[in-house]
Amino acid sequence: MDEYASARLVGLVQGALAAEGIHTVAPTGDGALLPFDAKRRFLTGVAREYGLLPLLRVGSLLSAHTSDPAVSALLSAVDPHDLFHRWQRLERFTHSRHRVEIVEQGPGRLVAEHVGPRSAPPEPAEDALVLGVLTALLSLTGAGDVMVTVGRDRPVTVMAHGAFTAPPPTDDSGWWRFTWSDAARDVRVRTADTGKDTVARTRRMLRADLARRWALADLATELRLPVRSIQRRLTGVGGFSGLIATVRTEAAAELLMQSRHPVGVVGFACGYADQPHFTRHFKRHTAMTPAAYRAAFRLSPPVQAPTRTTHP
Repeated sequence: MDEYASARLVGLVQGALAAEGIHTVAPTGDGALLPFDAKRRFLTGVAREYGLLPLLRVGSLLSAHTSDPAVSALLSAVDPHDLFHRWQRLERFTHSRHRVEIVEQGPGRLVAEHVGPRSAPPEPAEDALVLGVLTALLSLTGAGDVMVTVGRDRPVTVMAHGAFTAPPPTDDSGWWRFTWSDAARDVRVRTADTGKDTVARTRRMLRADLARRWALADLATELRLPVRSIQRRLTGVGGFSGLIATVRTEAAAELLMQSRHPVGVVGFACGYADQPHFTRHFKRHTAMTPAAYRAAFRLSPPVQAPTRTTHP
């Protein structure tokens, strides 16, 4: 289901509108869950009343949510193409009814389409919201000179020079073309850890970006060590695959115990491919499903002892 993502996005919409002096009443659900139809009615109502521009600007709030593990995992993308692949993995975790499909990509460019089932394709308001979030993520991850056009046959520029222009509510409002320049990009090259303990160095490197699709060759480049040297030094901890499995399990266990983030967000942030993969892998290492583990070990705030009253 896509209810969790819907609830989170509706919350962002409310915050963005409030920042512009527009106050709305959002639909309510069961905690993090929100029915799809309720989300759709809310977004289309906002677009009808205020236009699509406020929805495009919603992504500007993401910089205030970097402590959220899903946002943090998205912002750790090594380049714009990696960002889109992470977004697609997040959609799989939330079982989103609407998906972003990559049509073509190349250096400094990407064409994507926002699609859904024939019975419920994305509305222009839903297109604008997701487009605004992705565009903001591109800039937050360091891409420079971001430009976005909407429409397949008659593309309209909706982002240029750091400012949005509202697109017309056309039938192809889910067809997007992104271009960017790496000139202003913060490449964020990680400084190699000069410690001698390869296992500890690898742990720190993996833990810093678990959502990354790590490969042994990537690790060798980051640590500036030969692949065979890393393989030899990691033998005692189950090799590279064994260590990354352990680190992911540890990180997931911590989030399950210490946070209220939904299980799907925890799995995405820790680098699992999808929900079944997370459940299967976590159970293999802990003998419990993520939900069962949280129920058994979730840390509750300490209960304060009642104040003792002294009578004379």
